[in-house]
Amino acid sequence: MLQHTLNSAFCVYSRDTVINRADLLAHAVAVSEKLPAKSYAINLCQDRYLFIVAYLAVCLRQQISLLPANQTAKTLAGLRASYPDSYTLSDNKTEADFYIAYDLLEKSTRPCPLINIDRPLSISFTSGSTGRPKAIIKTWREFQKSAELALQRFKLQNQQITLLSTVPMQHMYGLETSFFWVLFSRMTLHNSRPFYPEDIRQTLSDLSAEKILVSTPRHLKSCSQIQGQWSTIKFILSSTAPMNKELAQQIEQNLQAPLFELFGSTETLSFASRQTSKATHWQPYATIQPTQDNGQFVLQGGHIIRPLILDDTFEIDDKGNFNMLGRSADLIKIAGKRASLNDLNQQLTSIPGIEDGVFFVSKNERLSALVVSKLPRKTIIKHLRLAIDEVFLPRAIYPVPALIRNTMGKLLKTELERLIHTQQMLATKQHYRIPAAHPCFAGHFPDNPIVPGVILLNYVQQQLLAVFRHDRICTLTQAKFLHPLLPDQDFTVSLTQSSANNIKFTCTRDKETLVTGTFIIAAKEENSHD
Repeated sequence: MLQHTLNSAFCVYSRDTVINRADLLAHAVAVSEKLPAKSYAINLCQDRYLFIVAYLAVCLRQQISLLPANQTAKTLAGLRASYPDSYTLSDNKTEADFYIAYDLLEKSTRPCPLINIDRPLSISFTSGSTGRPKAIIKTWREFQKSAELALQRFKLQNQQITLLSTVPMQHMYGLETSFFWVLFSRMTLHNSRPFYPEDIRQTLSDLSAEKILVSTPRHLKSCSQIQGQWSTIKFILSSTAPMNKELAQQIEQNLQAPLFELFGSTETLSFASRQTSKATHWQPYATIQPTQDNGQFVLQGGHIIRPLILDDTFEIDDKGNFNMLGRSADLIKIAGKRASLNDLNQQLTSIPGIEDGVFFVSKNERLSALVVSKLPRKTIIKHLRLAIDEVFLPRAIYPVPALIRNTMGKLLKTELERLIHTQQMLATKQHYRIPAAHPCFAGHFPDNPIVPGVILLNYVQQQLLAVFRHDRICTLTQAKFLHPLLPDQDFTVSLTQSSANNIKFTCTRDKETLVTGTFIIAAKEENSHD
């Protein structure tokens, strides 16, 4: 396998340590001989090189790697239940059935076995951003062909360049670029996991070799907002979500490097690219052909084994290049006009002062939005009016402390639905009345009955727990009783979320405030899994 590059560098482990391809294969062969005799390996390794050694070792043992979209206890428990003949393989001792570490690596002197390139190599799982995660099986042949087409597109086959990535290896984008692109070229992988923008800038600065940066739109946006000089980067790659032209230009200007986006998915691998600052249309890799058939968009050619129907809606030009109009489920129609939720989200998050945001379809098929921002509603609407049609303006705008995204910056459908439900419930005042026959008035006070403060707080707690169904109340940090409430008087309870865990409440009678205060909440503890 790849005899002509065996002695060339594969991975930069540190400033003074470089691991070549021959060492990689020797490490993988040695590990493969020690793996448990099972069918599936759940690869949880965080270190890039150790992940790759483990991934290759599993392949050589003719097992199948399982690559979860995240590593929560719930996800891993579900994976073990679906694949009972599996074990976890990790560089973290506490979560490993099979532990892998640098001081345990050995170099086998046995030749590397031949790889059956058409047997299932690994199973990746979609993020769940559009619903329940799907299991996607890929073979070595698909990865290799896709890598060869991508390397051809960017003319990277024979260039000695160091690749620095912020993308987890378990994600298809990370697996493609950090392993297969490097393996089938003369590139070298930098074995680091920089996360914060300044760490990324410093890591690139420490590299004397020519380099490329592989990252995501959200990461790159953060990088473009920090002060400081960036070292020379040959080019930047971005994927996981389409980027607008303005953001691409901002990144290119501040990082002083051309930026290219990859188009692909867990199902398809990458199959097209564009330089977003200069082009709106995507150019498929050589031999890849997107076509339209009876309203469906079909992908074929290249590494695509059989024609694949896509959920995306494309506009294809006479050269075979395409513009994505949106996912089928992403396209909306209001008052006879069409728009893409993704495009609307880009317009929303491009407003200065909005850290994050998302549109969603609310009641009466009209749109509302969640925003991480302190901007008033009228300011947000004023900006949106300049960019989108009036019918798509959000009827309600809910400020939230944060949008929960996964490591790739995607919103999970279940988490988004939960957040929308919570915000809609928070925006609704609940009306109550405590009848004069309530037993609390027997001692509070017989001749001058007043609703006890603890009863009011109990109503607040009940409403709070109905809204935050997956949380528990930790403590009451503040309560201020301003006016008394009498029997048979109507009152309302309203809640506002000032931060992820702080819930402020107000009880009112007509326009008079009775009680204000703050509760602290936290997520309910999940049951542990053996």
